[in-house]
Amino acid sequence: MHRNRAIAPLLAVALAASLTACASVREHLPFVKHPPPAPQPVRELSVQTADNTSPPVVLQFWERNTLVVDLQGVPSEGSLRLTPESGHAWPARLAFRMSPARFQQLDVRGEQRVLLSVAPGTEPTTAELPPGVYAASTAGLDLRWGAAGAF
Repeated sequence: MHRNRAIAPLLAVALAASLTACASVREHLPFVKHPPPAPQPVRELSVQTADNTSPPVVLQFWERNTLVVDLQGVPSEGSLRLTPESGHAWPARLAFRMSPARFQQLDVRGEQRVLLSVAPGTEPTTAELPPGVYAASTAGLDLRWGAAGAF
């Protein structure tokens, strides 16, 4: 009986050590669902301001065959011009990621004009441009954003 009492704490320590090891081993198992990797930023479109000041941070990344222009870091009002980088063409599909905390509406002018509303809430929304807003020969897209009644 004395011998069993001496072994019990050792078994408890060994069991605790093996359980903590399982958590680190579990992430390497093939059937564990891993989170999707973060999108890699690209530079397909050139971002310019009207007054040639330094533009705000506008990230671009691919989601399948759609180029997403992330406008979450822009101020609450402003404007930009997007043009293809030299050696690049317009992407087949273009979308804008917007945060409702920043602005309520985005005005996009190319071959056609479209107003994109930002969905209310707290989560960022992504709005895709409909076909016909820009063509392969479009020189640039002019963006303006701000309050809903500003345009």
